[in-house]
Amino acid sequence: MILFPGNFSIAEAHAWLHHLLPNVPSKCPPADTITNNYQCSTNGGTQLQVVYSKGSAIFRSDCMTTISIIRDKVSDHTMKSQIRVEVSCELNQDSVDHCLKLIDPKVTNILTIEKQKLFAAALKELESNNDDVFSFLSPDNAKILRNHDEIYEKAEGTSIEDSGVLAVLQNLMLARAKLAGKSTRGKIESIRDLIATDYSLDNMKTLFKNAMND
Repeated sequence: MILFPGNFSIAEAHAWLHHLLPNVPSKCPPADTITNNYQCSTNGGTQLQVVYSKGSAIFRSDCMTTISIIRDKVSDHTMKSQIRVEVSCELNQDSVDHCLKLIDPKVTNILTIEKQKLFAAALKELESNNDDVFSFLSPDNAKILRNHDEIYEKAEGTSIEDSGVLAVLQNLMLARAKLAGKSTRGKIESIRDLIATDYSLDNMKTLFKNAMND
């Protein structure tokens, strides 16, 4: 959660939200207190709740990346507008594990597709060197070979980088370190290495914990 108390109007607080999020109208609704809820599907479905009124704006999110972006953007906006506000930030370290759990199905699915693609390619090469390859393949392997073209089509454009999953994980580590005043030097690259070699949700949680404790 991040709280901005200060000497500003509800219209000015609404302007921050308008510049932060898409599809927020520029005109402030006629109310003393406004509450809005949002969900982000890109990072697995994290939530954001915004409650603002004259002199108070509260942003609650289960994602530290969101909190970090809001802190920077609102601080920049108030500085340019010469609005004096205070910033109070409460971090829940459990939210990191929560975010990793939300993104885990996407990571697992992409790795499964990439593995199937490699396996299908190997079976296709085996078929090219054997006229009767289906006579000794297991039913599962035979199915993969028959679905070779479909697997490749499904895998096209699907990778950890292209899907944005790697960026989500890297941004989460960067945001947590930034909010905690710590360095991520030499740690961001380890996310890619873990995904490529020994990914599991538990291993990723351990990586993030170790990065924070170093």
